Amino acid sequence: MIRILLVIAAFLLVNCQRENMRLFDDINEMANFDRVYQPSLIQQGKENGFLEPLMQFAIYKIDSTSFERLERFIISSKKFKQGHYYLNLELDDFLQDNDLKILNMSKSLIAKNPYYEIYYFYLLSDRKTFIICQVDS
Repeated sequence: MIRILLVIAAFLLVNCQRENMRLFDDINEMANFDRVYQPSLIQQGKENGFLEPLMQFAIYKIDSTSFERLERFIISSKKFKQGHYYLNLELDDFLQDNDLKILNMSKSLIAKNPYYEIYYFYLLSDRKTFIICQVDS
């Protein structure tokens, strides 16, 4: 009986971890990052919509060396376009509470389709944290 509970607990833990990485995996699939990155999830949330969430976000932390490589890749990539700041109270609070600024506004937008599933990838001024927002238009 204990073995079954351990197997179920391990399965649930692995599934939860993969779901937490979904936004990062989506961006990685579109951008084809040059390395394998292992970010840690800090916070995630959804903005309420009528039928479905209008926006989902996740805040990740990564080591500073990986952050620099990721920043160089994004700045030099033609897949990232100029974006804008998607206003959300939780994100605003996180940025203000930690006194952080967005470094890559000129290269923060990537999309599968410019009319649907738009992603914003914000690199933050502590040079260890980034935010991914998925906006369904």
